[in-house]
Amino acid sequence: MRTCLLLIGLPLLCGCSEQGDRNQRGDRFEEAKFLSAIMSDSLIEIASVDVSSRDCLQRIDDADTQYLGLRLFPGQPKLHGGIRSEVSVDYPFRPGDRIRYRWRFKIPHDFQTDAPENRWWVIGQWHDQPNPAEGQTWANFPTHSPPVSLTLGELDGQIMIGLSYGCTDDSGEQQVIGPAPITRGQWHTIESQIDWSQDSTGRIQVYLDGVVEPIFSAAGPNMNNGYQHYLKFGMYRHPEIASDNWIYVDDLEIQKLN
Repeated sequence: MRTCLLLIGLPLLCGCSEQGDRNQRGDRFEEAKFLSAIMSDSLIEIASVDVSSRDCLQRIDDADTQYLGLRLFPGQPKLHGGIRSEVSVDYPFRPGDRIRYRWRFKIPHDFQTDAPENRWWVIGQWHDQPNPAEGQTWANFPTHSPPVSLTLGELDGQIMIGLSYGCTDDSGEQQVIGPAPITRGQWHTIESQIDWSQDSTGRIQVYLDGVVEPIFSAAGPNMNNGYQHYLKFGMYRHPEIASDNWIYVDDLEIQKLN
């Protein structure tokens, strides 16, 4: 399981191990306070906030609800090799499991896209990771793009989301599905039901705002290796996109369906 480190610009003091341990406990406590705005305690235990600075993270208390704001801005430092502000959740599963992932997100009214270039911009992704049972570590693990991702763009003045699906371990090209329209300034509920598999039994169905029919469907292998792939949601984008953007997220739920 990936180590959950606090990555929100809190100072990590060096020195004696006792002081370092106290500081890390405090960092984790503050991280959990942010995460508690959008998920249950059981998910907080396997979640982390992945932002490069405090300028990229905001907890909003709005009437009877709380949610998180995640920001990307020009010139921000890279994190894990990329321009990202995300929440990560390492939910355990085995190949053959069907998992439902659901959360709410909002793109604000003044959100500036990358149109007309529409370089890659990810708002949700499921990523492979080392399998400790096989002695794998991040130090020797190959770099791959996510085998499943939800993307963002703009077409003819309409902001859109799309789906990229399929293994990214050089076994073939991904399927690119969509797009489907969303609305600036409106909360949307995105639900993805994924049958995880390294073979043809893999499936995904993506639903938007409770509509009965999925907006995206795809089939085929969706795991780069046989170990659980972890969810990251928020924003991750092409490093040359220069706009200042916020996305708001809330109400993450994850459930095994079989």
